[in-house]
Amino acid sequence: MAREIVSLFKDIEEINKYILKHKVPDILFKELENCKAYTDKLKSHELSYLLEHHNNGENSYQVSLPFNLIEGSFLQSYLIYLGQFFRSYYENIPFEQTMRSVFMRKNHNHFDMYDFWINYAEKGSKNTMHTHVGNLSGVIYFTDCEGSPINFENNFSYKASKGDLLIFPSVMKHGVEEHQSDKTRITFAFNLYIETK
Repeated sequence: MAREIVSLFKDIEEINKYILKHKVPDILFKELENCKAYTDKLKSHELSYLLEHHNNGENSYQVSLPFNLIEGSFLQSYLIYLGQFFRSYYENIPFEQTMRSVFMRKNHNHFDMYDFWINYAEKGSKNTMHTHVGNLSGVIYFTDCEGSPINFENNFSYKASKGDLLIFPSVMKHGVEEHQSDKTRITFAFNLYIETK
């Protein structure tokens, strides 16, 4: 089994120190499409502000993904295994030794649900340089970057395409300058946690 999982990440690429890029497999991207269809309905609801996700940045709308679309999904498993792969890659330990060491936090009794949310960035949206909670953080591009690349603290900037996923340490500062395009930039973001024994 571990060999099959590792082979899923055979084309992963280090685009800068401690930043890995992977292309989300098409079959998993379909799960993201289902998530977006659901959050589009939330976004257009008259009470959308009650479920809005409040964190750093000035996105047009952010909302956590619901339990029923995340729990037990192939997408959630993929992200957790990606976190394990990151550990194996940078800590120089066998992948098998990372098993059950990475998890996605579930916020019990709170509408923010998992540390997995969607960002809708309309013209004028921005995210100043910031860090995240957790150990590993990532962004998945549902659209391409629409002219708004992600910037990292080490002066590295990346213009992502649709389907790109970047994963990096949560303490690494990153941000996006003011969105200038009339096209909506849509990304999913997540945090992973590492539990070592």
